[in-house]
Amino acid sequence: MKRLITITVILFTISVPVMVWAAASKEGASSSARGKYLAGQGIIVPPQEVYIDSYIAHINYHYPRPENEVGITLYSGHRQVSSGGQEEIIQIGIQGRELGFEELPPMNLAFVIDRSGSMSGWKMEWVKESFYIFIEKVREQDFVALVVFDDSAQVVLPSTQMNTAANREKFKKAVRRITIGGGTNLVSGLTLGYKEVSSNYNGKYVNRVLFLTDGMGTSTGILDMAQRQRNRGINVSTIGVGTGFDLRLMRDLAENGGGSSRFISDREEMEKTFGSELDRMVVPVANDLYMKLEFLQDVEITGTWGYDGRIKGNTIHYYLSTLHHRDYETILVQVRIPASEITGEVEFARFSLNYSDLRGKKKSLGPYYLSVNFVDTQTPVAGFSDGMVLQSGTMLHFAQALKGIGEMYYSSQIVMDEINQMTNALWEERKDEQDIAYEKITSPAIQELEQSIHPNIKKAIDMTVAMKKEVLNARKRLDNEGFDEQIEILDNYIKIFGKELKMDEQELAEYAMAEEITPPVEERPLEDHIENLFREMTLGLEVKKQGVIAVSGFTAGEEKSSELLSFLNETAILEFSKLDNMKLLDKQAMDAALEEQKLSFTDLMDTSNAISIGEILSANYIVTGSVIEMQGSVLIFGRIINVKTEEIESAAQVIVPKNSEMEALL
Repeated sequence: MKRLITITVILFTISVPVMVWAAASKEGASSSARGKYLAGQGIIVPPQEVYIDSYIAHINYHYPRPENEVGITLYSGHRQVSSGGQEEIIQIGIQGRELGFEELPPMNLAFVIDRSGSMSGWKMEWVKESFYIFIEKVREQDFVALVVFDDSAQVVLPSTQMNTAANREKFKKAVRRITIGGGTNLVSGLTLGYKEVSSNYNGKYVNRVLFLTDGMGTSTGILDMAQRQRNRGINVSTIGVGTGFDLRLMRDLAENGGGSSRFISDREEMEKTFGSELDRMVVPVANDLYMKLEFLQDVEITGTWGYDGRIKGNTIHYYLSTLHHRDYETILVQVRIPASEITGEVEFARFSLNYSDLRGKKKSLGPYYLSVNFVDTQTPVAGFSDGMVLQSGTMLHFAQALKGIGEMYYSSQIVMDEINQMTNALWEERKDEQDIAYEKITSPAIQELEQSIHPNIKKAIDMTVAMKKEVLNARKRLDNEGFDEQIEILDNYIKIFGKELKMDEQELAEYAMAEEITPPVEERPLEDHIENLFREMTLGLEVKKQGVIAVSGFTAGEEKSSELLSFLNETAILEFSKLDNMKLLDKQAMDAALEEQKLSFTDLMDTSNAISIGEILSANYIVTGSVIEMQGSVLIFGRIINVKTEEIESAAQVIVPKNSEMEALL
């Protein structure tokens, strides 16, 4: 039977024939923040609201700062590709140029704020507080207008240059005058916002409408309007708050209008959006980015995320209307590679980009080549090993799991609605009884219906636990940092499902505490596991320039020693000493540095401690390793830390079943 290798590719920007698709920044359309908000309210995110590209884009991957308008970097999930088949991710990131706020082009902005009844209370308070922060940041050359809308629209402050203290005070007074009204006429609000920007339109300015709403309303023709205004040089970015706004419409509006979209989940996020993060929603650095990814080996493209892509054979074309100041973009592509007898390093993909700078000048970047190393082994190391791809690949799996969990849960929606109707009817009959609680209301008919949907809910909680295990695994390998929101969502899901399944506290705790991942390969000699681990780590360094590397050694916590640790440490010294481009520091130098800093080898699992030791040793890279004993398996992972950038470049791991041989070594 013909085996297939699955590779997931994460992209940045490429050159493409002239074709037009709607596309805009995905980072702001923060499905992750909205998912956290909904789960915190006891709501399972509907599958149609899980936009996978937004979850991937939610993380700031800290791509290298570009010298010009746009920077491009390529990563691969593993340095080695198994000839026997594997899952893989390749990441290509786009990073917009970063300037000081005073260096940014002048801005001509109109804020369009929903003041319908549902905006009362904390939502409007957040908006007003954020505006007071914004007005202290805005510059003398910038123009600002303020429009509010409910069932009609009103200009609270006409487009005004903020070149005097008096004008800034006018803005503050206009903010204070905002009151709550009635309906939600989205079209009238946006129309008036465009009118205000048009009144002071200047081709040398950033001309932008920022559109904020918490609801759904009149929207006929709004997308066509955004497209027309974008063609005139006026873009729109959207901001959604609460649970009731039209997420799809806000995303589409930003895409048609050449802007970005965000969901605001808390006061801090609102203040950032109108303050320190404003330029990432408003100020462009490049327009009309045409992207092309070409696979140079035989592949089957099975999926892509980040932007709508046109697939033709082994090539994918993408289009991004605007890349904003300091913004970062990520695209993922999943492909299947037929099993091959190829061994060694081969060029796997080619990536290029065409775009226009802010003066309209056409520019090109690339081509950039991505290589992978085919090795004669049936399976690779477990999980993603590149530190960057470990984050993005885990987020991809998380979003896919969230969508699948939602589909499983809501597949019983009709029955759940019937249960709610029957429960509400019984409540109306019995609500005047003493000591009766709504959650205790039931009947044999209700119980029978509940039992009928329990299998789906049980599948949903099992899917949730499996995804949490993967997220926790990735977090361990990244120095226990990141994925806080995702873990919070999954924990809330477990509570929601546990309540519906009427689990007792002990059973629910067992689900919540589960973290052991099943070993992907049951039968394999330990030596093969370790060979895979170190091959993966050293391949990442073979492509680096000449440098100095320090190996701290593997630990199991509390300075525990074992035959397994000795074997791992001896192998690490041997394998890293083989690198022609790296000078390996001796153990005496490492011991002296640790003694000077009053640290132990175990302390080096903390990235900041490892970096400090690396700096003392004048090393470019430092290698740390860890052995974590689980109930039925042993997790062994090693990390390569770049001392200068402070990034975890590699986090390769193997998961070994705990058999009698392993028990003896531990």
